[in-house]
Amino acid sequence: MDQKRLLAVCDNDINYALALSSALNSALYGRFEISTFNNIQTLCDHLESNEVDTVIVSESAYDKDMLQVFGVTVLLLKESPDFMDEDVITTDRFQSREKLVGSILEALAESFSGIPTSDYRAAKWKVVGIYSPIRRSLQTNFALSLGQMLGAKSKVLYMNFENFSGFSGWFNTEFKSDIVDLLYFFDCEKEKLSLKLPLMIHKIGDLDILPPAGSYHDTYDVGGAKWIQLFETIGCTSDYEYLILDLTDAMQGLMDVMGYCDRIYTLVKDDIISRAKLAQYEAWMVEHSKADIVGKTLKFDLPQFTDIPADPYMLTHCELAGYVRAIIDDDEIGA
Repeated sequence: MDQKRLLAVCDNDINYALALSSALNSALYGRFEISTFNNIQTLCDHLESNEVDTVIVSESAYDKDMLQVFGVTVLLLKESPDFMDEDVITTDRFQSREKLVGSILEALAESFSGIPTSDYRAAKWKVVGIYSPIRRSLQTNFALSLGQMLGAKSKVLYMNFENFSGFSGWFNTEFKSDIVDLLYFFDCEKEKLSLKLPLMIHKIGDLDILPPAGSYHDTYDVGGAKWIQLFETIGCTSDYEYLILDLTDAMQGLMDVMGYCDRIYTLVKDDIISRAKLAQYEAWMVEHSKADIVGKTLKFDLPQFTDIPADPYMLTHCELAGYVRAIIDDDEIGA
């Protein structure tokens, strides 16, 4: 197991300092050891015997002469607009908790190389793939409902691999980054991936979503082995307990990724065309020795729902949600 990085948070208001430390610990997946202080003297006493990487300190608690002795990186939370000190990194203390944590993560990613990657353990999460050869089967609604249901008790990450997901319009937001940006850090700055991932996450209820690529063409050269390496890297540098993969044919290495899954849910329909597609798909799987994938696949013929909400944030408040809950309980995937 790799050694944790050491951070220190200091603010004269101990409640504020503790709340910020807690938010950072959650955003950093517990991969950093964070110490909390409410005055500069106790912080400096700590620095004398601990090799802290970065000190996050409010302007009102900051003492340059005391801190510069230790040669640590200082991230200062500005309280006045006219504060100037070229020796420290600054961000505004008076902003929302979400934006403050995001700016701190950005600063951490820029100030040092990130988390060591040499001693990654194998990811210890459950990976659930949702895939069907049949279109318009409510697959994405099902996957998002499943993720939110599991997210009520566990930490869950959802990834979508549709060609054109329409998520920006559906969620009524412009995502600042998506899986393409994460792949860049995976290729070029893997040690910073765990710091960048929280900045890319979009939340829907209790579910963390990594926004999908704008098009399949943005990830067409990513094969199965690389996808699995990316999943493993995320799993080993985060505290996610589940990974939900909303799979389609619009990705290379689909069979490799399905092989990586612990469970696969396939949604089907009871009409002649759908039955023919499913039969052809299953015959191909047998002919190409994919028995392992078939063996961990459960098929579900969803009933006709009349109340599927247009708002994705309301998916846990409809008939579909009850059906998904029954599947979770029967399959014990949430155990």
